[in-house]
Amino acid sequence: MAHDAEAQEAYPPVTSPAPRQGPTANAIPEAARPQAAGNGDTGLGGDPKLMQERWAIIQATFVDDPRGSVAAAAELVNEAITVLVASAEERERGLRGEWEREGVDTEGLRNTLRSYRGLLDRLVAL
Repeated sequence: MAHDAEAQEAYPPVTSPAPRQGPTANAIPEAARPQAAGNGDTGLGGDPKLMQERWAIIQATFVDDPRGSVAAAAELVNEAITVLVASAEERERGLRGEWEREGVDTEGLRNTLRSYRGLLDRLVAL
């Protein structure tokens, strides 16, 4: 029994750190946070390079703040979806403007149909 007491003194019990409560947004660098411009624009402008840079920063913070990193990743993906939807809607509005106007000939309608097919192909490929 004396041996057990000596072992306990020499090797204190291992305790786990207290779990974190919620995301710690402070661990996510400012460059990886949402880039709202104050006017509803996300600041991404659909720029894949900027999205990839922000992703790299978010991924690098995972070790120090897993939950915060995942929360930032979710926000980045949400921003990318918003940009994608806005871009697709803008393209569709442009196509609609081509065929709804008066005096569009068959060739114009054919070209617009081809453009719609291209847009749909890109959307389906996602």
